[in-house]
Amino acid sequence: KARVNSSRSIKAELLWEIAGRHGKKTVAGGVPMSYPPRPAHDFPGFYLGDFLSPEKAADFTSDSALFAELERVVGPYRPWSTAIHDGGNEAAVIDDLTEFLDQHLKTVEFLMQRCEWDLLIFDLMATDRLGHELWHVWDLTHRAAQGREAELASLRPKLIEFWKTLDRGVGAIHAMLPSDAALLLMSDHGFGPIEWYVNFNVWLLEQGFIALQDSFYVKQKHWFYRRGMTPECVYNVMSRLGLASHRVSRFRGKQSSLVDRLSESVFLSRRHIDCTRTRAYAQGNFGQIFINLKGRQAQGCVEPADARALRRDLKAGLLEIVHPETGGPLVERVYEGEDLYHGPLAHLAPDLTVVLNDWRYRTIGLHDFTTHKVISPAFGPTGDHRMEGILIAAGAAFRQGSSPCQADLLDIAPTVLHLLGVPVPADMDGHILTELLDSTAAPPAASAIPISTPGLLYQSSLASVGGSGANDASGSSLSGVPVASSYSDEEDAAIQQRLADLGYL
Repeated sequence: KARVNSSRSIKAELLWEIAGRHGKKTVAGGVPMSYPPRPAHDFPGFYLGDFLSPEKAADFTSDSALFAELERVVGPYRPWSTAIHDGGNEAAVIDDLTEFLDQHLKTVEFLMQRCEWDLLIFDLMATDRLGHELWHVWDLTHRAAQGREAELASLRPKLIEFWKTLDRGVGAIHAMLPSDAALLLMSDHGFGPIEWYVNFNVWLLEQGFIALQDSFYVKQKHWFYRRGMTPECVYNVMSRLGLASHRVSRFRGKQSSLVDRLSESVFLSRRHIDCTRTRAYAQGNFGQIFINLKGRQAQGCVEPADARALRRDLKAGLLEIVHPETGGPLVERVYEGEDLYHGPLAHLAPDLTVVLNDWRYRTIGLHDFTTHKVISPAFGPTGDHRMEGILIAAGAAFRQGSSPCQADLLDIAPTVLHLLGVPVPADMDGHILTELLDSTAAPPAASAIPISTPGLLYQSSLASVGGSGANDASGSSLSGVPVASSYSDEEDAAIQQRLADLGYL
């Protein structure tokens, strides 16, 4: 059974653990995958859980008395927002996310004043949610805005007020900082429209890389599947009849939903894959493709000696996928694992990572056979990530007007440690952004306030997708590496549901 990752899945020291070894205190709030707190006892500062924390978890915070005081100031604390657009409720979603953002900004102000800290790091999740949910409100050329342009344009003032709330809040935080503090405002990605899904498991099935179980029962399902009898078809019919109360991202991931139950009994699904004959599969929503390698995957069938040739075949086929609007290639590049990853666990990384040349198309590797089309209209979220992020640095430690040409997300952690006067571990990726720094300034206390989105949240092994084979009870990663679980079965199911509701699954 697939499990949600947690801080226990991370096999390296966290930033505040490194800082803590050198006597530095950290205030950490809402940082994705930081729950449960590490260290579990005597947290070096103050910890506030993230949106992957179980509801009402006893260890959601490291100081319950201070948390109670916080709630008296900002109201009942919300680690996440459940606001999603289901059609016609965009104004309510903007209002909810603006309130959510305002509470988190006020939380930062409170913690700055009430805690002793050397490093303060807080994730403002509302900006990410707004981009996912409501890109079509700002971009009226989006398919989801067609026929509603005037209605959505009237919501512009609300959208602008959201960003003004952020601007005022960050300005207030900056004004409160000690004169020797450094402020880093960063986002780990940009945003743009999403209008289409590219379903790689559908393509892999069509091309014969995914094999189905050899039974009349499965062959019958496959026959109907090829003719369009899929959960997507049922959902579209329900939508036309006004019976679909959930967006497709919720409906796809929701195990308790009627359509998911139908998927298990009526439609072709991942249960019907024959893992012992499947040579490659997609897992994850950013173009990751894995070879079902013998000795690595639980039911691997590809001999290591044959993996290189299989990679070549996969790459050649992927590069031939046609862009439906231009007629040209849809795939810009296919990276091999060693192009992107290094280190002792690099052999467990995706064998191929597919990058499309049109980011309105999003690769999908979690929904399996919800549709029978390789390219299908996107449902639910109207915005998605782009590779370009944001980095703003302020404070006496920085050289005014400087601009790093090749800054990378990996450079933030070593730069923060340097600002704290803490040695950067030899095994840490990235480098100190020395081009930003004023060489005459003394190392300051650092305040890092990231505006970001969760990274890899969900893992499973190929053993969990087939009708045969069982997963290790402790959970497993996509490549069969054990993952320690921090959640009970009930908590794990609830968090997976939360992720599905938000469009991550």
